[in-house]
Amino acid sequence: MRAGLRFLVLACVAAACGGPTELRVEPAEGDGDGGQVVRVVGSDFLGHGPAVVYFGMRSARAVVVEDEHHISVKTPEAEEFAAVDVRIDFADGTSHTLPQAFTYKQVAGKPLRPVLFKPGALPVPTAQ
Repeated sequence: MRAGLRFLVLACVAAACGGPTELRVEPAEGDGDGGQVVRVVGSDFLGHGPAVVYFGMRSARAVVVEDEHHISVKTPEAEEFAAVDVRIDFADGTSHTLPQAFTYKQVAGKPLRPVLFKPGALPVPTAQ
């Protein structure tokens, strides 16, 4: 009994001190207009330089590496109403991918807006 209790206490301490290791997006869905603030939760986010976060092929805005375990971003507009991969690329070449981690939902009465480009405008960065 004593050994079991000791193991349980050590396991709880290790879980609390270790921080999150599973990558996830909170919330995991939003509307197709983009601009929603979401957090990527995981680990190993510090020490790699600036990050670019992609939702499908489009890059997020207002990317802030808050700490070792959290990155906040504003979602880009949807390419389509569907689940998309979320990829984090750091300046040093480190990359994390969360397959089908964010789902763009259609809000009743709001169609998917086409992305229009003006001649001479800078292109929107996309994943390669």
